[in-house]
Amino acid sequence: MEASEAAAALSAMQESRARLAAAANCPPERHLAFAGLLGGLVASQAAPPFVTMALEALFALGVGLIFVWDRKRTGMFINGYRAGRTRPLTFSLLAIALSFGALGVWLKLSYGIVWAPVACGVVVGVAAYFMSAAWQTVYRRELRDMP
Repeated sequence: MEASEAAAALSAMQESRARLAAAANCPPERHLAFAGLLGGLVASQAAPPFVTMALEALFALGVGLIFVWDRKRTGMFINGYRAGRTRPLTFSLLAIALSFGALGVWLKLSYGIVWAPVACGVVVGVAAYFMSAAWQTVYRRELRDMP
């Protein structure tokens, strides 16, 4: 391969990554939908068990709808558990959601604070919104910085 061919191939690859980074720019509503699902999942623990199970089924459907929304909007769905610089953000948010979810249930069951899962769900929802936006920023930067 000649130097000019290699340079053209590298340029084409960088243009492709730039297009992918542009497509991965989600609107704020997408981050809000994700935050609502994750926060709602935690908050739903305040409800009676049969209602909680029904809400969890609705949230699972919501995840599917986000998948469809992303595929329709960009032609792709990017898995949050992908390897790369975004993985620490993913696992940090998972730790936050699980910790506050457990805290809410513990406060409800141990101390009778029925609204605790709702408060914890609000905290998780806010964290999920900002971490989703940060995840996107890190992902797009990673695409642009690849050699």
